[in-house]
Amino acid sequence: MLRIVLTVSVLFWNQLAAQDALDEGLELCEKDDCLKPAVIIEDNNYIEMEFKEREWVQTEVDAVDIKSALAIGLDKLFSYARCGNVAGTVIPLSASWGVVGYLKNGKIQQRFSVYVRIVPEVINPPEPTDPAVTLQTAPPVWFYGRIFDKKVDEQQIEERVIQFLKDLEQDNQPFNSTFFRIAYLNTQGLMAIVFMKTGE
Repeated sequence: MLRIVLTVSVLFWNQLAAQDALDEGLELCEKDDCLKPAVIIEDNNYIEMEFKEREWVQTEVDAVDIKSALAIGLDKLFSYARCGNVAGTVIPLSASWGVVGYLKNGKIQQRFSVYVRIVPEVINPPEPTDPAVTLQTAPPVWFYGRIFDKKVDEQQIEERVIQFLKDLEQDNQPFNSTFFRIAYLNTQGLMAIVFMKTGE
């Protein structure tokens, strides 16, 4: 009986922490004009989110882990934003920034796409001068997501990704299990891990 009470208690506090992180993320987006979901459905121990069309700049990176990929990729993307484009102008960027990671047999591969969002006020952003950097536009899409607000190390981030993958599989959710996205909303550890929902 004690084990059941403790399990329920842990689940309750985990859900409460996730709700706090979600609220913190939404509040941050209100202040800093970052991309926020058009629709949020809170369910189980993760959320479902719909994002409208959005635009970002990205680069492909081969790296041993997420942290290394971010260091290499963000350097290229910030170079684009600091006049590294055909117009030779500054391009304003905003949260979120992050990585798309690829999975094979439930393991994270050493290949990533690093991205940063372009603010919506920039109409027709200029092309990058670096051929490894590309502009991307995506149509509306649904994601399953988990929000976290505490800074953790590389191994813990990877553990979170794999655990989320397993939880979605266990719940028989329709999602693309070949890649995941991590969106960072600030430098204090506020982040979202998402998998794209399929079958919509």
